[in-house]
Amino acid sequence: MGLLGRPANSTNSRCRSVPGTDETIMARMLLFLVVLSTCICCLPAARDNKGTEFILTFLENQQRDQHNPKLFIACSHQSGATVTITTPYNGVSTTVQVTHGQVKQVEVNRTAVELRGSVKSDKAVHITSDVEIVVYGVFAERRSTDAFLALPTDVLGTEYFTPCTSIKGVHPAEFGVVGVHDGTTVTIIPSQAVTFDGQNYAAGQTFFVGLNRFQTLQVQATEDLTGSKITATRPVAVLSGNLLTACGMLGSADHVVEMIPPVDTWGKEFVTVPLTRHTIGDFFRVVAARDNTQVDVTNENTKTLNAGEFWEIDVPSDEYRHVTSSEPVLLVQYSKNGQADNTETDPFMMVIPPVAQFEAEYTFATVDLIYDQADTTHYVNLIIRSSNKAGLLLDGQRLPSDTVWHDVPGTDYVAAQLDISAGTHTARHLSPNVNIGLFSYGFTYLESYGYPGGLRLSRIAASCSTTTPVPADRVDNDCDGRVDEELLNGIDDDGDGLIDEDLAIGNCAGNRDQYRTCLQNRCRNLVP
Repeated sequence: MGLLGRPANSTNSRCRSVPGTDETIMARMLLFLVVLSTCICCLPAARDNKGTEFILTFLENQQRDQHNPKLFIACSHQSGATVTITTPYNGVSTTVQVTHGQVKQVEVNRTAVELRGSVKSDKAVHITSDVEIVVYGVFAERRSTDAFLALPTDVLGTEYFTPCTSIKGVHPAEFGVVGVHDGTTVTIIPSQAVTFDGQNYAAGQTFFVGLNRFQTLQVQATEDLTGSKITATRPVAVLSGNLLTACGMLGSADHVVEMIPPVDTWGKEFVTVPLTRHTIGDFFRVVAARDNTQVDVTNENTKTLNAGEFWEIDVPSDEYRHVTSSEPVLLVQYSKNGQADNTETDPFMMVIPPVAQFEAEYTFATVDLIYDQADTTHYVNLIIRSSNKAGLLLDGQRLPSDTVWHDVPGTDYVAAQLDISAGTHTARHLSPNVNIGLFSYGFTYLESYGYPGGLRLSRIAASCSTTTPVPADRVDNDCDGRVDEELLNGIDDDGDGLIDEDLAIGNCAGNRDQYRTCLQNRCRNLVP
């Protein structure tokens, strides 16, 4: 097995210093170097939504009161962060201090960052920080608000498919692309006929756009652009949504947007949770990236999708569902408008990460809405394995004893909906290899927002080769479609017959607060 992992019935001698053969000593020396790299904090940056550089933009929103978009920035480091925001369009640069446990709101000039029309432009936002931060893009316009979780540049990719919505013939569906590197060629295959930079392109007709760093483009169409394919010669950022959509029945409408994960981070297993307050259900869309993708959903017949095709499912508000697929897919949830069920809600779209990309801990923030901040309500949806729910902490405290958990049919997962206060929050489990699904959203009259609280962005859909396990490297070391699922404890935690083959940032006993001590002891004991 080399260093990838040992069979579960092998002898655990990691914490003993005993003489052995040259081969044994060499193996222990190599393992010592692996563990030592953790002890001295030399791990590579994790592939997740936290980062030190972000390059993004804002899709076009309704032109009502001309509110400026905002960046919401949160930092989990006790010392805080020094963050610089630059808008290349007008050359304005601002440096701010972000305090641990608080959300720093930074307003950016709308003219400098909002994409307008179906054209190429220079409307990027560049964000850098001295430590890892969490960034949200918030476009709160009167009666037209949504927000998105930003993805850092180190997890961006070169292949995307877009999820959008549309009200036919009224407000355009849209997607945007941001250049991260000079000399990038972007290839676009729209799912509907579009006009870009004055040139008409039929549905399925390929066209090319050159982007340098900080250059942007937006493509719009009155038809639904879901399933449009975007590829690039170098990594780019992609956002997708709709300028204004009713998403349910004609009536109140809202801007919807998300920053889209690249295809190589998509997954094959998902759990759906209904949104609080709605009574008539939520829309979900499954988007395929590969031909002949078989999709199974609880209480639905199997559907086969080809690349770029999507399946829209209307899931009742009292149902929790399990989604699986034969090839990686993207799952997106849509909130319906308030007229659909006479509630004070409005549309938003929210990427649903696959369970393989759930995080072990989150730092996330709520959004201030425009229309009625005093009446804005905020929520989280949580997903966890039933056996682990007792160890879940929100803002450092166990969940209330009266928390209602709902079983997800056909799985060992359970889900809960919780009210939360405005501001910054954290969530984690007592055991560092227990992962959680978390989704943050909020409503007021005629406005809403929603996004995943965070996610891993490991390349679980890319070709895989087994690699040496390094704790919390966000790499699928054993190529089983899961990431960091083992503790360094000599036990087969995930039941696959291997031991310590894909390590979480955990300790021997599963108590994260003692992890450093455990690793230091292991380092000492592994010295030949």
